[in-house]
Parts: sequence; C-alpha cells; structure tokens
Amino acid sequence: MANEVWLLAEAHSGELTAATKELISKAQELAAALGGQPAALVLSSNAAQVAETLLSYGLPKVYSVENPALEHYTTDAFVGAAAALIRQHQPCVLLTGASLQMRDFTAALAADVDAGLGSDCTGVAVRDGHIVAMRPSHGANVINTLGFNSDLVIISLRRQVAPEAQPAGGSGEVIRGQFPQVAQRMRVVKVEDKSNAVNLADSQIIVSGGRGLGSAENYEKLVPTLAQAFNGAYGASRAIVDAGWVPYERQVGQTGKTVSPKLYVACGISGAIQHLAGMRNSGTIVAINKDPDAPIFKVATYGLVGDVNELLPALTEAVEQKTRS
Repeated sequence: MANEVWLLAEAHSGELTAATKELISKAQELAAALGGQPAALVLSSNAAQVAETLLSYGLPKVYSVENPALEHYTTDAFVGAAAALIRQHQPCVLLTGASLQMRDFTAALAADVDAGLGSDCTGVAVRDGHIVAMRPSHGANVINTLGFNSDLVIISLRRQVAPEAQPAGGSGEVIRGQFPQVAQRMRVVKVEDKSNAVNLADSQIIVSGGRGLGSAENYEKLVPTLAQAFNGAYGASRAIVDAGWVPYERQVGQTGKTVSPKLYVACGISGAIQHLAGMRNSGTIVAINKDPDAPIFKVATYGLVGDVNELLPALTEAVEQKTRS
C-alpha cells in the first residue's frame, strides 16, 4: 500500500475551486504527519489541463482519468474511474469536499473499494500514526471523533478545514489512468445553470437576516444591500423563511444550507441551535442583535448590541466607503 494522501480535485472552467485549494493544504499536512506524499486525483473531460494546474501547487503526483463520460458527474462513471486507480495505486487516504455530489460519490466509492468513510467532517488529523476525523452531530452540540480500521479512509470535508494552498511551482508527475468499462445507468446530456441560483455553500462572505429585522421589507432593504457592499451572498434564518419573507434556497441552518464562509454576518438572528449548526464553522462571525443574551453571541467573533435596523445602514455605508478608498 502506498503511503499517499489523495485529494479529489474539482475545477470550474479550468480554475481550481476554493475547496480544492483547502484540500491541497490538508493533504500536504496529513502526508507529512504520515511520512508519505500528497497527490491529487482528477476525473474530468479536460483532466490534462487541471492536472497541470495542480502541479503548480507543488504536488509531486497527479493521477488523472480523462474521458467525455466525466464531463458531468454521474455515480457510475466517477466511482468506476476512481476505484480503478485506487486498486492499482492503493493510497491510504482520499479527501473530497462535502458537496451533495461528493457525499454521493464518497459513499458509493467506499462501498466499492471496502474503505472506511467519514462523511461531512469538520476536521481530520493524524493521532498516534492513525487517521481520525471529527464530525458534529446533535445540532453540533456533540463532536464525534471517528477512528478507522481499514487500509483506505475516505473523508469528505466541509469548508474552512485548512487555509487555501497557494501556487508554489514544481515539476511533479502526471500518472494517466484508463477510463474503465463500467455500466453507466445514467447519462447527463446537458447541465443548465438555474436562473438567479444561490450558491451559499461556496460563498466566501454571507450576510444573513432573521426575525429581528421586523419585516420582509426591512430584510429586502437592508440585508442584500450589505451583502452587495461586501461582494458576498445573503441568507436567512428558518424563522423568516417559514414566514414567507425569503425563499427556502436562502435558508442557513440544520434544515437548510450548511455554510462555512470566511465571514458570516448574522443580522437580527437570535441563534437557535438549528441555525448555529449550519454556520458555526465560519471563519469570522459578526452578530448584530439588540438582546445581549442572544445565543448567537456565544459563537460570535465580534458582537454588536443594538437595533439591527439602525446599525445595518451605518455598517453598509462604512463598508462601501472602505471599498471605494
């Protein structure tokens, strides 16, 4: 078994995703602790281009499979291609992001290659020479530490688990695999972006509003404006989604989107446990609420006590002035 730590790389229009850059850092960290090497796995219809980009981040190896069947994600094609390379080269760890597609992929792949699986984890480390992963449960009030008894461990990681890697140069090796003969039960013919779609999971800055704003009109007037000033996205608590102020696709929380941006601004959100479960892993949390005892302040990096309807216009103006200067 090769003592290699792999990461599954994802790219859009040839550019590595922010999640992939974080996985590069984490793979490098784990490989150093295990006395092995980091490597990337690329499954794509333009794998050669992505592989060259990965080498510029200092990775010594990139394993790639290029085939038109890998242009869009399907379980059979991606799992078949990954499983063939894994059986041939036998890494000890495979890291992926925690998107819906990757949760499907990791579960199916783990079953195929008989690997240990840690899904939707918030951390991974080496302890006493063994991989352990951390995963929250019970509304993030319990942090479970997962141990594994398998030659290969597959772990999907949420955002903010490591800093984004930066290009470091290098002259690594690209190892090209063959696309295996797999029975593809589904074929994706075309993928169209949803009009006005909200991609909260990948947003670096999110401004969310809650019931403390008082009305849907106040939300529409204040929250998107501040988000635009930050060049970020805007979300909402379940309470105002249920009240019909905001569509469900903007809901952050246990029954909505789980997010971990670099900056999360909670405006008029008290901090119910379901909401905290969806955003507490954000890099910096700014809470604005008139109740000094609101639970949101317990997880906040910075807290502003006051009327959100008065503070948000002033904050928006300050951000706009800063970005203009």
